[in-house]
Amino acid sequence: MTIISRALWRLSAFALLGAMPLVPASAAQITIQANANVVKALTFISKQDLDFGIVMPAASGTTTVSMSMAGAISCPAAATCTGAARPAIFNVQGSNKGVVQIIVAPSDLVNASNSTTIRFTPTAPSTITLTNSGAPGTDFNIGGSIAIPSTADGTYIGNIEVTADYQ
Repeated sequence: MTIISRALWRLSAFALLGAMPLVPASAAQITIQANANVVKALTFISKQDLDFGIVMPAASGTTTVSMSMAGAISCPAAATCTGAARPAIFNVQGSNKGVVQIIVAPSDLVNASNSTTIRFTPTAPSTITLTNSGAPGTDFNIGGSIAIPSTADGTYIGNIEVTADYQ
């Protein structure tokens, strides 16, 4: 192919393209709604630590002592429970009518003198609904149970991890 024939071929191709009508693409449009639910940040405080009081376990085996979220102690007949037992109390503040999920992890209570442990199994509400916005907030309690072996002796202390988050 010569230079002239290539040039003529190109001109013919451009002429054909120019003769064809070009149709613009059709545009599509839709309208959506945008929403935003703005909530106050949660404020979460501990108002009272959990205390099982004084427990003298049964002479043999394991004694399970439970505390309700209201603070009532359940002590087996073979054991003795005395002292000022009390549940943990927390306060959470946020947006009115916000549903807050409560997560409490089981933990170990440790005897500082000999490092033996007693397992704490929590009892807590799974959710709470805030009844106001901000202060005074909403209180909730945590109870639980401990399984005490007959060989246990001394003071057992541990940290209980509690998480509160909007659901």
